Amino acid sequence: MPWMLLLITLAFAKEPPPGGWPDAPATATVTAVYDGDTLTLEGEAKERVRLRWVNTPELKPAEAYGAEARDAARDFVLGRTVTLVVGETPRDGYGRIIAGVRTEQGDLSELLLERGLAHLFVIPPDHTDISKLVAAQKRARDQELGIWSTDRYQGALHITSFHANAPGDDNENVNGEYIRVANIAAEPVDLAGWKLTDASGHSFTLPTLSVPAGYTFVIHSGKGETQADPLRQLEVYLGSDTPVWNNSGDKATLFDPAGTVVDARAHEVKH
Repeated sequence: MPWMLLLITLAFAKEPPPGGWPDAPATATVTAVYDGDTLTLEGEAKERVRLRWVNTPELKPAEAYGAEARDAARDFVLGRTVTLVVGETPRDGYGRIIAGVRTEQGDLSELLLERGLAHLFVIPPDHTDISKLVAAQKRARDQELGIWSTDRYQGALHITSFHANAPGDDNENVNGEYIRVANIAAEPVDLAGWKLTDASGHSFTLPTLSVPAGYTFVIHSGKGETQADPLRQLEVYLGSDTPVWNNSGDKATLFDPAGTVVDARAHEVKH
């Protein structure tokens, strides 16, 4: 499940309380599991946790292996006391704790990757050594387990979220339109020669940028300088003076340098 543009996430969007968010607990008991990467902790605050390092398929709208990812997470952590591994960014924009989740049996992110029920999803800054996670994902991919048996996960890159409608006036906030993409390969990917098209066939060539295995990058519609430092969020820009994506409905299609469609994601307005 992507970190943004999800119905369940929006439903629980919060403003920080007076004095800011409390520190995340070191340990807690899991009382509910919404999906493979979203958990609820015990306590009056009903703190939610967004699992670090991975992205699992969505339940709404239903994606392949979303239910299996949820069930695996439930079996592993529901009703158990877990250790939370919080990084430099302790919460997301919706107030959820961003943390790895570990039990005496192991790490939930690694388990989901091993079973092919998640892909790596790293948003810097994150100084974690993810070599074990990369290896777990590669084993699942080589065996075509879970999501790796489906068409959407056959390339090196995967579109995880599509924000076609920028906050406010799109013409005044062109860079508020953006797409987040993850490198789901086991090695770095250079974006040179990759292309992105909209539903009308307009094509944009991506600039040179080395994306480490498991890392995400953001494609903004407007202008800006490529951010290539992997210690910060990787960013590229399409260079448009005007909005690229149609708010009433559009489709982003990603092509590799050979011209092969690697992934596509639609933006639809529900009435």
